[in-house]
Amino acid sequence: MIGILNAYHFDKTPGSYQEQYMPMMENYLNAIMPESQFTSYDVAQNQFPKTPEECDGYIITGSPASCYEDHSWIHQLSELVKKLHLRRTPLVGICFGHQLIAQALGGEVRQSEKGWGIGIRDFSIRSYASWMNPKLDGDKCSLLFSHQDQVIKLPHAGINLAKDDFCENQMYRVGDHIFSMQGHPEFTRDYAQERY
Repeated sequence: MIGILNAYHFDKTPGSYQEQYMPMMENYLNAIMPESQFTSYDVAQNQFPKTPEECDGYIITGSPASCYEDHSWIHQLSELVKKLHLRRTPLVGICFGHQLIAQALGGEVRQSEKGWGIGIRDFSIRSYASWMNPKLDGDKCSLLFSHQDQVIKLPHAGINLAKDDFCENQMYRVGDHIFSMQGHPEFTRDYAQERY
């Protein structure tokens, strides 16, 4: 079982664009991992796994929030990240999740002086892990982005996997159990256009 730690829907407003996020994320995950089972936790509404062992691995989603904001759910999620890291539980971070993992494990996140990074951007793969297969032609990759914050300093033992001119730390890994990315592979073009 893989747990989706939903940091996107941080209020309960019916009809909010935030509500559209989880169905989109679930569609994406079911398409790329049809053999897997998923369960979700609305961590931004203080719903967390009872124990770290409740799932075999976790994914932390994007969020309109910043990981350095002073909210109880962000502090609790940071503590969960530390516990998962100590147990070497597989963990994936997307955008906000990417930033929160870095910050929780000794890295640094701040608002970029370059402003917002929005739309489709190309970036370069700097190094490959054994599980990154197949290698990309020309080491180039493209994703949809929507972020103002950036990982300025990698977490302890973090290894940079990708960068571009706008964002130095596009992707990183910690050991073989944490993989994190700034971009949004789960975004559809329609969702991204509505957000912009």
